[in-house]
Amino acid sequence: MRFRGDDFHEVWLPGFVRNAVLGAVLVMLSTGSFAQREVLVSGHIQGASGKHAVYVALWDADGFLRNPVQELRIAPGAIPAFTFRVAAGRWAVSAYEDKNDNGKLDMGLFGPKEPAGFGRPFHAWRKPHFEDVAVQVEHDMTDVNIQLHP
Repeated sequence: MRFRGDDFHEVWLPGFVRNAVLGAVLVMLSTGSFAQREVLVSGHIQGASGKHAVYVALWDADGFLRNPVQELRIAPGAIPAFTFRVAAGRWAVSAYEDKNDNGKLDMGLFGPKEPAGFGRPFHAWRKPHFEDVAVQVEHDMTDVNIQLHP
C-alpha cells in the first residue's frame, strides 16, 4: 500500500492527535519553553567568620542592587554554600556577612561596612554596574565562589 503526501499523516496520526501535538508545540514556542532551559548556579562563600548569617543574592539587570530575583540566608556556623536554579541567561551573584545581624548590607561612604563580594570579583572604587559583575550562564555553574572582602 502506498501513501500520498497527507494520506500518511491521516493513517498514522488521527486528526485530534495531530492537532493536540501541533497545539502543544505552538504553546511551547509562544511561551519560550524551548529557550527557558533551567541551569544551576552554585558555589561557596569564602572569608566569612561563621559567627554571623551570610546572605546570598541572585540579580538580573532590571533589579540590580535594588531587588534580588532570589535571596537566601546561610545560618551562622552552617556550611557556607548556595545553589540557585535559574533560566539560562545573564546573572550576577553577591554575598555579604551580616556582622550586626540587622538583615541588610550596611553601607558606608566608600562602600560596604560589612564583608561583601560578588561571584565575578569587583575591586573598583565605585558602585558596581550589573555588567561589571554579571556572567552569561548557559550550563550548570558549580564553582561560583564568592570571596568576602572587609
